Amino acid sequence: MWNEPYPPHKRMGSTGIVGAGLTAEGGGVAPGTRYGEKQALMASRRDELNAYTFAKRRTLAAFLQPSPWGSEEGAPKPLRAVVPSLIAGAVILGVFGAWGMFQPTAPKDWNQPGTRVIVSKQSTTRYVVLKTDGTTRLHPVLNLASARLLMNGADYQVVQISDKILDSGKPPRGPILGIPYAPDRLPTADEAGKAKRWAVCEQPGGKGSTVQEATFVLADRDMERTDGSERLSGGEVLYVRTRAGDRYLVDAAGKAYPVPVAATEADDGKLTDALVGSKQPQLVTKEWIDTLHKGDPISFPELPSGVGSPAGVQGQLSDDENRVGMVLVTQTGSGEKYHVVLPGRVKPVSEFTAWLLINSPRTAVLNMNSEAARVGLQDFTADTASFAGQRDNWPTRRASMVNSASADSGRNTVCSVLRDVDEDNDTTLQTWAGTEYPAEIAAGGTSTYVTPGTGLLYTQIQGTDSDSGSLFLVTDTGLRYAVQANGDSDSERSGVGADGKQKTSDGTPEPSEAQVKLGYQNVRPAKVPLVWSEFLAKGPRLDTNSARQPQGS
Repeated sequence: MWNEPYPPHKRMGSTGIVGAGLTAEGGGVAPGTRYGEKQALMASRRDELNAYTFAKRRTLAAFLQPSPWGSEEGAPKPLRAVVPSLIAGAVILGVFGAWGMFQPTAPKDWNQPGTRVIVSKQSTTRYVVLKTDGTTRLHPVLNLASARLLMNGADYQVVQISDKILDSGKPPRGPILGIPYAPDRLPTADEAGKAKRWAVCEQPGGKGSTVQEATFVLADRDMERTDGSERLSGGEVLYVRTRAGDRYLVDAAGKAYPVPVAATEADDGKLTDALVGSKQPQLVTKEWIDTLHKGDPISFPELPSGVGSPAGVQGQLSDDENRVGMVLVTQTGSGEKYHVVLPGRVKPVSEFTAWLLINSPRTAVLNMNSEAARVGLQDFTADTASFAGQRDNWPTRRASMVNSASADSGRNTVCSVLRDVDEDNDTTLQTWAGTEYPAEIAAGGTSTYVTPGTGLLYTQIQGTDSDSGSLFLVTDTGLRYAVQANGDSDSERSGVGADGKQKTSDGTPEPSEAQVKLGYQNVRPAKVPLVWSEFLAKGPRLDTNSARQPQGS
């Protein structure tokens, strides 16, 4: 290369001429150029190249790592420049993300009037935003029922907002609104529309001289509490009395049969002995009796004259059996059947009526000794007409008392149970007797048990009126709340939150407005008789105007 000695055959001495014919353009040197001059020329070009390269590297280093003494060797490599940038960006994003997490924010349109029930995150206070006379304000509200009644309609949202935002004064704070003692938890529409089983139960209080009472509204999962072996069946009855002295037998189907005091006094207590023996009736309230179906008063059946004389019935009856007033029993494919012998005929009677006839003072001459005469089906032909001495609304089975009047023992808790109300407002009842209430009643409460988390929207009916009556909502608080359905209100008209939206000239809202706002617009109310509904304590009326009332007004 350039530093190699010049070939010997080319030398012409220390100052000789280098071979002619070579030019700079051709890669050689100009003719006549000496070898020493050539070395000087080549060194200058190398210096220029080195200088250019050094300057370029200094410029690059000045941009990537500026310093007076920087060079390209100390300049960051591309990856070394990108990674710190990424880390710095991630740190910045993390800082802003953490700031967003800890800095309270509110969802979009949270302060639109009448659209959201607001719950503060820290204090759990409920608020609503309403517009009054063109001014939007944030109002604390007493309970959820009131908040829903203050919404524009059934479509609303529940949102959580930080207390810091709510306390910022935007929108400004308004007065506290709501209905005192309205429910803070409402049953869902599905639950409010499901049929419930009602039970009214009473048991002796103190030493038996008072009555304790409790009411139960049972959802599907609790209905079995009034079934099982404690539910009356067959001829089982309750023997009860009111404080006025009225006595009743109550059968398994919830029908109460008066046992007149006059009738028992006239026969020296023989009717009572035939029905329940020496057992004492349990004290109940007249209101409890009013929940039951009414049967006919019980007394010994009337018989025609000539009791004990020959009846002249055709067939194979013996002379002893063929007497007026004689009670016969036969065995059939469906069980035992009872009949009474009358002049010239034999008529069917129920087991209950047969037992009364056997123990009647008028049949004492027949010496039946508390038993019917057992005969064969072929011994006589029974009449198809019913016995006139048997009332239509009497029990059919011989009575067997199951309850106890004692405050300390026995099945002394008696319940009237409402199972169903049909389209004609006819009720299906049952009775139940146990040693304690079907479900535990909270001490100091309303003496009402409603299956937790459930409730019922119902129309309070009276008599045979189809669907007319007041509308009520019962919740698991055990109270029933009248639901405004016709614009009525317990409070004077309030303009808070109305903002000129009254529907009629006198300012009353549309019918069923409260039902819609509570979310029950598609619920068909159940029907509950008045005598049952009144066992529930009454809460405040739920209506929009009452919900708008500022507290202290």
